This record gives sequence, structure tokens and C-alpha cells, in this order.
Amino acid sequence: MERRIAVRDLFDKCRRFLERPGAVRPEVRDLAAGLFSRVSPADNAGPWAGEEGHRFLQFSSNDYLGLARHPEVCGAAAEVAAKYGIGAPMGSRLMTGTTEDHLELEREIARFKRTEAALTFTSGVLAMMGSVACLLGPDDVVLLDEHAHASLVCGAKIAGAKAAFFRHNDLAHLQSLLEKCPPSRAKAIVVDGVYSMQGDVAPLGALVDLKKQYRARLIVDDAHGTGVFGEHGRGVAAEQGVEAEIDLHAGTFSKAIGTAGGFVAGERAVIEFVRYNAPTFVFTKAMPLAVVAATRKSLALLQQGDSRREKLWANRRRLQEGLRARGFDLGHTQSPITPVQFRGTEALHAAEELRRTYAIWAAPVIYPAVPLGRSILRVIPTALHAETDVERLVQALASIRGSTILGALAAV
Repeated sequence: MERRIAVRDLFDKCRRFLERPGAVRPEVRDLAAGLFSRVSPADNAGPWAGEEGHRFLQFSSNDYLGLARHPEVCGAAAEVAAKYGIGAPMGSRLMTGTTEDHLELEREIARFKRTEAALTFTSGVLAMMGSVACLLGPDDVVLLDEHAHASLVCGAKIAGAKAAFFRHNDLAHLQSLLEKCPPSRAKAIVVDGVYSMQGDVAPLGALVDLKKQYRARLIVDDAHGTGVFGEHGRGVAAEQGVEAEIDLHAGTFSKAIGTAGGFVAGERAVIEFVRYNAPTFVFTKAMPLAVVAATRKSLALLQQGDSRREKLWANRRRLQEGLRARGFDLGHTQSPITPVQFRGTEALHAAEELRRTYAIWAAPVIYPAVPLGRSILRVIPTALHAETDVERLVQALASIRGSTILGALAAV
């Protein structure tokens, strides 16, 4: 009798996705889906967004310095778009997509990061993923912080390198892994400068010592540190005095710089290798000139923006001190990223209550972005928030927390 073989459909998992048991209980699944698919108004870069009658206070933007809508930045983009159109240049960088403006932006990034050269990509994810993917190979070892950004992890997977994860910021664990690496194998330590969910920073000085001891290379994705930390906003490595010791600096234009795109900066020979080998650079369209122009203007403003950084850090202190004084757990954040800790999926309910009752937009985060059994509200003050904006968020969260506790007690 002929044996029949069941044929699996590749798309079955897609149809089962929303019905499968998982980290989100069925009774909150609709709430989660609604929150994560919210349609944001186009003007969401500023502290206030929306139209009259439907305005809300925004605390989920990465526009740390408030440069995304700066008139000089917008003007630079508009002037170029009017002259050349939105999409120009129409081609990949190695074909027809490299202009003198692209090269000048890369020279400016290299000066900013104090490196020999830099290369720009159309997004931060493509910069991280493509650079790691082409620099590593199957014979190499990559050691990643367990909380390293997904783009870095994806790059390591594409490379086929032997990957190992060390416990977050645990130097002893990292050293134990380095001890096990054969001396003959090339090694890279890959970390974030600022961790996007925890808000804490990498101990770059100690990591530099380890990479020297074990003859490894150190790659730092400073997406959330660039513009925020260090002299003139040069990042966490500048703040910690180890700029020259980082082998590859990576970053994005979509946070403090307020535009779009990403970059890597380092030794000229390394940057040239990435230029011709990173698949996410070679096989994609060049960054539009309008974005290049906006980014160049914003980068200049960022380096002159000490008063904006001072306001950002003052708002960070006001927010985090206010929340901690009211009993909120913020973990070990060392940056404006403020992860308000909740049990289970409670952050979903807090986010919905903030939106519905207080007209405040704050982003909830659940598993797998944070450990199972926990959730956070990830809130970020910016240089454009007023003191009253910060106080409004603190008071709203305190009221929500108080009503939740009283409700839980009443149910006992």
C-alpha cells in the first residue's frame, strides 16, 4: 500500500500566528495587537503630535535633540529635493549612486568620529548587519553581548561565524569565552554603546583591555549614544575616553541626528573592504540626496548643540528622579532611555490607559524584546519637552499605578 506523505505548507505558521499560545494571553492579545499597530500621525517627531482636538504628548520618539523638524534641516532637504527630485541619485552606490555630497558626508562622519574613513548606508540596520556580515566568516569567532541589537546578531548569522553570547555587560563571562577561543582564530567582540531596552551603557574601557589581551577586534553600535554622550555628542566611546581604541564605530542617523540612514567608521582599509563586500551596501539604492543634505546640516547642528544636550539630560534627570521617588523600578539605565518595569504584560494596560485617559503616547515592550514574565514602558524625554510635559507623564503614571494597586487590593 502506498504510503502518503503529509505536505507542509510554508504559510501555515502565518495563519496560526495570532492564534498560537504564547507570551501574550488570549484576553490581552487584541489589546497588544491594537497598541503595536497604532497609526501614528505624521508629525510624531515633536513632543506634541496630532491635530487640534486629537493631540497627544509623545514620549516614544528617538529624536533626542529635537533636530528632526529643525527648520535648517528641513530647508536643506527641501532645496535639494526641489532641484533634483526625491529619489536622486537613481542607482546603487557602486553604479550611479555615489555623488560628491555622499562622499562629503562620509568625510564629515569620519572627522566627527575621529577615524580615517566612514561609509554611509540607507539605514542603521543595514549598516550594522552588512558590516558584520562581510567582516566575519565561518572560520571566525564573534562574541556578542546577549542584549546586542538584532541587526548585529543577524549580521553574525549571515556571516556563518561561530557565535557565542556573553551575559549582559558581564566581563568575567566574556573573558571565560575568550579563554576558550583558539588563538589561531580571528575574534570580534560586538556590543551596543547604549542598550536600547535597558538604557545602560557598555563598559568600553574594560572591553578595550580584554580585546587587547586576547587580540580581538571591538565593534560598537552606538546608535543611541551618538549625539547624546561625549564632547560635541561624539558618543559613548568619547565619553569614556576610548575613541581611538574602538576598531569599528557604527551608528544611525535616525536617532539624535533626526534623519535616516546609518554609517560605519574606522580604518580606511577596513571601510574600503566593507564598501565592496557588504551586501547591504552593494545591492541597494543610494541614500537620496535630499536625505544626505538634511543629514549633513543636522550633523553640524548636533556638534554645536551643547545647550540641547544639557536640556535633554536635565529632562532625563527630572523624569527618572520623579519616577523613582514614586516607587517605580527603572532598572540600571544610564541614559535618557527610561524603561519603566512592569510584571507580566501590565505595560500594555498602562500604555492603553496613558493613551485613553491622559493623551500620552508611550511604547510598551513585551517578550521577546524583554524577558518572559516582564514588560516595560519605554519612555524617552527629549530636548524639546517642557518641564510641565515631564511632570504630566510622572503624575499620570503615578495615578495609573495607584489605581492598579487599589483595584488589585479590592479584588482580594
